[in-house]
Amino acid sequence: MRKPILFFALLSLQTTLIDDSMAQQSASIETKLSPQQQNLTGTVRRNSNKDPLVGATVQILELGLYSKTDESGKFSFSKIPKGTYTIVVQYLGMLEEQQKISFPTTELQFLLTENSITLKDVVVVGKEQRRDGATSTVISRKAIEHMQATHLGEILQLLPGAIVSNPSFTNPNKTSIRQYSGDAASPGDNMSSMGTSVIVNGAPQSNNANLQSMNTVTSGVLAGFSTSSGMGTDMRQLSADNIESVEVIRGIPSVEYGDLTSGAILVSTKAGVEPLQVKARLNPKLTQFWAGQGFSLGKNRGNLFVDLDFTKAYDNQITAYSAYERMTGSMQYTNTFGKERPLYSNTTFSFGMNLDDNKVDPDYQAEQIINKAQNYAYQFSTNGKWKLNKQFARNLNYTLSGNYSLQKGYQQRLNTLSVSANSTATENVTQQVPYLPATFLNQLWIEGKPLNIFAKLSDDFYLKTGEGTHRFLLGADYRLDANFGSGRTVDPNNPYRTADPLGFRPRSYKDIPSLNQFGVYLEDRYSMQIFNRDLHVQAGVRWDQIQPFGSFSQSVLAPRINASYEFIKDFTIRGGYGMTAKSPTLLYLYPDRAYYDAFSLNHYKENPAEAMAIISTRVFDTANPDLKIAKATKKELGLDYTRGKKRFSITGYYEETKNGYEMNTNLNSVKFFSIPTYTVIESPVGQPPVLSTDVGESVIVSTFNAPSNDRNILNKGIEFDFDFGRFDNIRTSFVLNGAYLSTKLTTANPYILLQNAPNMPLKRIGVFEARGVQQERFVTTLRAIHNIPEFRFIITATAQTIWKDKHQYLNYSSIPVGYIPVGAAGSSPQITYFTETERQSITEADRDIYLSLNDGYFKAESWKPLWLFNLKMTKEFANNMGFSFYANNVFNHRPLQASTRYPQEYSKRNISMFYGTEITIKF
Repeated sequence: MRKPILFFALLSLQTTLIDDSMAQQSASIETKLSPQQQNLTGTVRRNSNKDPLVGATVQILELGLYSKTDESGKFSFSKIPKGTYTIVVQYLGMLEEQQKISFPTTELQFLLTENSITLKDVVVVGKEQRRDGATSTVISRKAIEHMQATHLGEILQLLPGAIVSNPSFTNPNKTSIRQYSGDAASPGDNMSSMGTSVIVNGAPQSNNANLQSMNTVTSGVLAGFSTSSGMGTDMRQLSADNIESVEVIRGIPSVEYGDLTSGAILVSTKAGVEPLQVKARLNPKLTQFWAGQGFSLGKNRGNLFVDLDFTKAYDNQITAYSAYERMTGSMQYTNTFGKERPLYSNTTFSFGMNLDDNKVDPDYQAEQIINKAQNYAYQFSTNGKWKLNKQFARNLNYTLSGNYSLQKGYQQRLNTLSVSANSTATENVTQQVPYLPATFLNQLWIEGKPLNIFAKLSDDFYLKTGEGTHRFLLGADYRLDANFGSGRTVDPNNPYRTADPLGFRPRSYKDIPSLNQFGVYLEDRYSMQIFNRDLHVQAGVRWDQIQPFGSFSQSVLAPRINASYEFIKDFTIRGGYGMTAKSPTLLYLYPDRAYYDAFSLNHYKENPAEAMAIISTRVFDTANPDLKIAKATKKELGLDYTRGKKRFSITGYYEETKNGYEMNTNLNSVKFFSIPTYTVIESPVGQPPVLSTDVGESVIVSTFNAPSNDRNILNKGIEFDFDFGRFDNIRTSFVLNGAYLSTKLTTANPYILLQNAPNMPLKRIGVFEARGVQQERFVTTLRAIHNIPEFRFIITATAQTIWKDKHQYLNYSSIPVGYIPVGAAGSSPQITYFTETERQSITEADRDIYLSLNDGYFKAESWKPLWLFNLKMTKEFANNMGFSFYANNVFNHRPLQASTRYPQEYSKRNISMFYGTEITIKF
């Protein structure tokens, strides 16, 4: 902890140390770089009645300066150098105003308009943004309300190339950015989701300490109940109704953001003064209620916004034995402290309860299957900007957050096994054990108590060099992820046994070390004009030290750059290159140990006095000491055209992730070991058997899942977003976006498969070529937005077309490329590769290494174009009541199409027809 604490201390003290040490040089530098400096002032008012807006945010983008309006709606910036700047003004519930000025200038006046459907140009779709250099999409509150999103994951359907889907709460809702996905309920693989950073009010939502898996050795990151362990943030847990805006960074993020590979989702929740608002939402799967209100606590005492959400969902109302419940709430306090050097602060406390309840289905009463998951989360976060206005410390920014969760998983099943016995040994041992009853109830409890702490401190300052402006960002952050749960436990009076010889053992999570990460970064956002055209360059570097206090200790350097230039009026070309990195989670750093339980003697008799079971247990450490940090390289090139309200954007990207995390069978998880074998020479009646004194030996071959860097991901494609503006004569605006995207998921190492062929001794293990899948999709989404402001009515008709949808397996073969010969106990497995002649001689008769695959693995699945039509409607009655309705697949178009891979199989393509309603009341 000494290094992070020391760095934070030095950074926080630099405001005095640097300025004191450079007191004599400061004036000369300032005079040299910016000879003319004046104050910039202005006023922000409400457009409807010209009342001043208190607490409006005013930013000078090129300088990184930040201010808020006082009781009179006034703002001010001191000692601003001469130049051309972009002023951005924001206020809760208002449309953002952006103005370009040439400074010095007269006092600025801003009139903000309420973001309401009474505006003919109301925005209810995602909007492309380049403000901080990175390619991103900003989704406003009105867009979220119009689409009637129930959680954060549904909001992402507004991104270019995203597929519209019906609400689903059955499984954790993962996210995927710029990657082929089946639908919103199961989008992409775990690595893509894990590499997406969800940041709420400046605080990352970490899932690094989630250990709710059953047994990494046999089932990887999965469990019998709903869990997001080994994945990213479960989007179901974040209610959409208290969100003010969402920015999805699809491109190359600022070096300010670490511990990610795919992208970042920046969420700002509602804060400030607002009347009480109540929402009720109903659809065939869900019932939801939400209420929120913002209070003023008095002059100079700040504002408090509170909200509460309750949601209950059934994915199948006919058999309502599987339900999902969510209750979330938050309190967000905002205030400004001081006047000369104001501190703008935002402090949030939130809680969440998420329950996946699976009851015994009467149709499966005999097996008594129950799977439950509970998650109780409590989060505190505070962030702010301290306006110091020093030459090398204009703004000091901080974020501090802590998240504590109680995660409970439970699963049970009535097991009926053949003759079996149970061992609870946790070390290498051979011992006599009792036989299990013919029928017994398997019960498993998993309790996790993850704690996530995040701290960030950064410094904003600027320098003028000639006609250019450098906006510097210097900062550091620290992350801690730990788990203090009791882990996996079983009933000590009741056996827990599976049919797999890789046995299960309880494990306390308190014994697992915490994950520590420390990062520092420096960035320069440079802007100037060349031939009266804007040039913007954002360049920086980030250095992260992961697990600096443990044996895994590794570091990574991640440079990033974004640049754009308006080469022709209204036309801007841009490009970027960058590297990002994601640390392994605790689940990959500290996986379960493998316990192999094998019978050394299985002498079963109906009379327990005559029976004897001897089990040999062998224990293996599955941790991977050679695990590397997953890294991604991102490249993109784009073109933007903006003319008035019309905007057109095209972006080509190429993103490659290497050393992605996977739980699979690899060379290190192939084990050769021996166990003693006993022989019965006599079976006395009513007495234990008599064993031979000659003890044999049997060599066992076992494979299991272990952490590896076996996942490689290549995403490439072209995405576009065209806003044609509003055609006033028909009161309709048109927005067309979409993407051609290609995702290639491959393994880095050969595929190892152990096959026990009947009546054939196991002498070798098949090794097959590294394999993968190639997926392609071209999708467009056209939205026609018809708005009648006088009637407070807006309706959006959406036509989504999947022009191309292709899936193909890569490098699948029945013929292995080599084999692992079964060696002596304790020997290390080695791969022996076949020559091409030897491969051609392998046939189905080689049952131990020949892999039987059907023809589908060698054919590409390619579907015909598919159309989907949806409607969304919002109607407000006066200022205090609204009604919304949506319908997906309004024509119930679900064509039955034959598979190109399996022509005898038919699928109903398209989501089912679905609808939902919402009532909103403001007091």
